[in-house]
Amino acid sequence: MTRDERQLRQLGTLVDLRERERARLEATLADQRAVEQRYRRNLERLQQLARSAGATAASTLSPAPSPALSPSLLLNAGHYREAVLDLAERHRADLAQHEAQRVQTQQALVGATLRHRALDQVRDRQQQRVGQARAQQAQKQQDELAAQVWWRGQAAAG
Repeated sequence: MTRDERQLRQLGTLVDLRERERARLEATLADQRAVEQRYRRNLERLQQLARSAGATAASTLSPAPSPALSPSLLLNAGHYREAVLDLAERHRADLAQHEAQRVQTQQALVGATLRHRALDQVRDRQQQRVGQARAQQAQKQQDELAAQVWWRGQAAAG
C-alpha cells in the first residue's frame, strides 16, 4: 500500500468521524426542537389556566355575590392564578435558556458540516491522485509489455 493510499484510508476514517459528529448534532438539534415545542405547548396551557382562573375569580365577584362564595374561595382562586403565572414565568425562562442552547447546537452543527465538507473534498482530491497514480502505473506496465513484445519481434526477425 502506497503512502497516498494510506492517506486516503486515513482521510476516509476522518470523514466518517465528522459525519458521525454531524449526525449526532442533528439528532441533538431535533431533540432540542421537540423540547422547545413541548415548552411552548405547556406555556399555552398555563396561560389558558391563568385566564380561566381569572375568569372564575371575576365571575365570583358579580354585583350580587351568592352567599355560598366565601372570601377564602376568592383568595384561593387568586393564589392559584398567581401560582400558575409564576410557573408560566419559570417556563418562559427555561424556554429562553433552552433556545440559547439550541442556537449553540445549531452553530456547532454548521461548524461540523463545514469540517465534514472540507475533509470530504480533500478525500475526493486524494482519491483522484491515487486513481491517476494507478492509471499511470497501469499505462507504464502496458508500455513495458508493448516494448518487450516489440523487442522480441525484432529479435525473432533479425
